[in-house]
Amino acid sequence: MNSDEDDDLARAIALSLEEAHDGNLSNGRTRHPAKGKAKTRSIPAEVVVISDDEDEEEAQGRKSQERGKDNRSDVPKNLPSVQPMASSSKAPVAMPPPAQFTPPQPTPLTEPTPPTANLPAGAGLLSLLGDRAQMERERLARQKRLRGPSPPAPPPVSSGEEDLDDDEEDEDEDMWTASEGSSRKRVRLNSAGDSASRGGPSQPPTFLDGVLRRVETKYAEAGPGETGLAPGVRLSELIGPKDELAFAILSAFVIDPSWIYSFFDPTTPVILVADSNTTMAESSSSRPTLKNIFPNWVRVCPPLGNRGCMHMKYMLFFKKTGALRVVISSANLVPHDWRDVENYVFVQDVPRLRPAADFVRLRTGEKPGEAFPSVLAGVLRATGFEAALAIMEQQGHTDLPLPTLIPSTVARGKPKISALESKWDWSRVRAALVPSVPGRWEGWAGDRAVLLNGQTRLLRAIQNLGCGLDPEKGKRKTGDWEIELDCLTSSIGTYTPPWIAVFRLCAGGRSRAIQAWLDRGRKKTPRQGPTRILYPTLETIKGTKMGEPGAGTIFCRRAQWTKISGMASDASGLEIHDVRSRSGPLTMHTKMILGTLKGPPADDSATESDTDSDIEVIETGPIGKPRSWLYVGSHNFTPSAWGRLSGSGFNPVLEVMNYELGVVMRLETEAEENKAIAWARPTRRYVKDDVPWIQEESPFFAE
Repeated sequence: MNSDEDDDLARAIALSLEEAHDGNLSNGRTRHPAKGKAKTRSIPAEVVVISDDEDEEEAQGRKSQERGKDNRSDVPKNLPSVQPMASSSKAPVAMPPPAQFTPPQPTPLTEPTPPTANLPAGAGLLSLLGDRAQMERERLARQKRLRGPSPPAPPPVSSGEEDLDDDEEDEDEDMWTASEGSSRKRVRLNSAGDSASRGGPSQPPTFLDGVLRRVETKYAEAGPGETGLAPGVRLSELIGPKDELAFAILSAFVIDPSWIYSFFDPTTPVILVADSNTTMAESSSSRPTLKNIFPNWVRVCPPLGNRGCMHMKYMLFFKKTGALRVVISSANLVPHDWRDVENYVFVQDVPRLRPAADFVRLRTGEKPGEAFPSVLAGVLRATGFEAALAIMEQQGHTDLPLPTLIPSTVARGKPKISALESKWDWSRVRAALVPSVPGRWEGWAGDRAVLLNGQTRLLRAIQNLGCGLDPEKGKRKTGDWEIELDCLTSSIGTYTPPWIAVFRLCAGGRSRAIQAWLDRGRKKTPRQGPTRILYPTLETIKGTKMGEPGAGTIFCRRAQWTKISGMASDASGLEIHDVRSRSGPLTMHTKMILGTLKGPPADDSATESDTDSDIEVIETGPIGKPRSWLYVGSHNFTPSAWGRLSGSGFNPVLEVMNYELGVVMRLETEAEENKAIAWARPTRRYVKDDVPWIQEESPFFAE
């Protein structure tokens, strides 16, 4: 046996020891029985509660956080706190991290332990190691026969997940994917989807056109009528090898700091955007609050008022190669969201800008400041990135890939843009970014325009994607287009018929209809087409692998349900449907909205007057409508997330409570649509005896 094989064998034995040790620890963990019926379950179940974005859920989150405030152990208490930055010319003062630091112990992300055969007396760990060593020798021999001598393998990298991968095709690793894999059969990130492009042996596939992926969970399986699982991805694969990462920006509503810390090299600078309520941080209504939670990690909590939350879930990974990966997600940064329940992510890879190349290509009708990187730069500013960056610079990180967001002139006659827009090539981005930022937004134009946020930003994005239903002024129109909405939400809001009506107008890209509706005082709501809210019944939740204890992130209050049930029978067109994942018996934390465009009869034509409005709000988008559009992100289908529109047609006003972020993309065909959506079709409308999942009425969540 040569030295390479000896090294490989030694690594295999070390991994086996670690795997067995971790398994013993996992099997020896103490389980606390849940309340009520939990004691009768055959499999112990951990009750998971993570508050979401509506008022009641925020209150629940604060209660649970207060209960554990005095017993927190996720963040070392000897790390200094960085005081909030004042809005003056003085540089913020930050204490350096302590000299002595013990890395936190991550929360283990365990996989189900496979059953093992009964062993004879004395056949313990050493016997298992002998079997594993023999298997490893045979695997290496097969590799050598097939490919000749194999290059030395890199040392194993810990990702925070207890994975081992015996796949024989790991040598050609994606520059974006982690070197550790999974023992479970799944579609790898670097081998799935039509959006992957291959650049040669040294440049495996990247997702330059953007791709939608299901978060890989341990309970996923092909659902009824499905030929196979939708492509899945793990957090470690999104991040990639630790030593290839130069800088990262992470954001989520709920965060397990020690768990997420384990995915990164301790020397990698990371900015963590968090909610001040769930992290127990100081809260400010006017400026971000900052703190060093680990060496090279700065946590920033954006300003919040008395209500609302920081609910965005995004990640930016800056590679040492110069490339950038943007991830827009519905998953919090906790093990539960990446192991037990279903979430979806949008992944967009962006290469460094080539010399003399265009950095941003505007769509037809898209104006400066509306392109994907421009909106993303605005999101970073709104969530306190610049304040955190100043702390990073003070602590020695002076050569970060994104050193500033201050706009500068890059070419004569061109508008000022930020480094995020000018240093990377965004020309192949096809999705549109849709943020919500708390506050009062007013008017059609300017720095505080309603088109920058919430449901009116959705309107603008839909128009720019060519999905708007407003006919062009002075042009013949082919009758009335309609839109059908399917809204998958993990939190039910408090709705009114006017709110549903104006959201539908935004979802149809109908800016002139919105102006007319506002000028009528938001009255005379027209009869609407179907708006289907997809929310699970109690029976559906009970049928998932985790049952009721696993639905701690799905919210509806009884009062909300009573109101929405009454609305479902009036002219609003509102329908409530039970929903099941197309990936098996999973609890769905995904937030999606599917807008299906319905054209008029071919012979129905008319000419629209050019006198509807004297206000030019937007221009025409690309010619040719798709079958549908799809939103994916952090927005639940609630007024808190999307905002409430009021004011007049001349001066609209949008009130937003939450920080949210998502993307919208065109779906050209029914096949694309079926491939993208998270739920199984057809959905079933609620009937009289159906009971919705209401967490507060479950014995597992009783106070």
